[in-house]
Amino acid sequence: MRILVNRMRRAPAKGFTLIELLVVIAIIALLAGLILPVLAESRRRARITQCQSQLSQFHKGIVIWNDTHDRFSERYPDRLGTMYFEKIIPDARAFLCPLDPSLGHEGGKPPIAASQYPESDEGPGVNSLPTDHPYSSYLYEFNGAKCSWWSGGTSVSGVNVDTNGDGSVSWQEAKFYQQKYGDSFLYGSGYDGEYPRTWFPVVRCFWHAKLPDSNAEQEIMNVAMDGNFFPSGPKWELEAIKYVPK
Repeated sequence: MRILVNRMRRAPAKGFTLIELLVVIAIIALLAGLILPVLAESRRRARITQCQSQLSQFHKGIVIWNDTHDRFSERYPDRLGTMYFEKIIPDARAFLCPLDPSLGHEGGKPPIAASQYPESDEGPGVNSLPTDHPYSSYLYEFNGAKCSWWSGGTSVSGVNVDTNGDGSVSWQEAKFYQQKYGDSFLYGSGYDGEYPRTWFPVVRCFWHAKLPDSNAEQEIMNVAMDGNFFPSGPKWELEAIKYVPK
């Protein structure tokens, strides 16, 4: 009988009250709110690093292509996809920025960008490219398409820009001229003289930029003619001009 009474006097096992449970849930939610943005940003930075690696692959591939095709004068492939077609960059995934949700179908500029250069877009059958060319997320500044923004004609100040003699100026021809002679004649103001190859982009990625039309944006990625990597706004000249010898 005494044993039964003692058992009845024991305090019942204590569980969580509703208030305690709500406090625990609130703490978990607070920690998740702090941690998840950090994890998301870390993942984003990792993807940007991967994109930088791919930009470096393009530069190396262009050097190899030039050495293979015309080592005595500087000439680049007409399209990035040419390096896939010729097995210089055999992995089609290298042509897609990890932050491009369209997987290259939107070309080198995201839809939110005001300025678009559709003639520079690449993909199977895009701009009459062979069907075995991969889609590309990147804006290739030295592509062989007719340059839509060039207004200098085939000759500027006695210098022949139309080096292949087809009667029009391609992006590649315009870019070689701009790097060597500057661009003030195009914009009314700018730089007259040779741009440093270290700050003159060959391939660019706009898919990291939240505001791809803002000159203050610093997450448009560029790989330069000499392989240097640098971030800039959409107008890379604003960054390059800082390093032009005075």
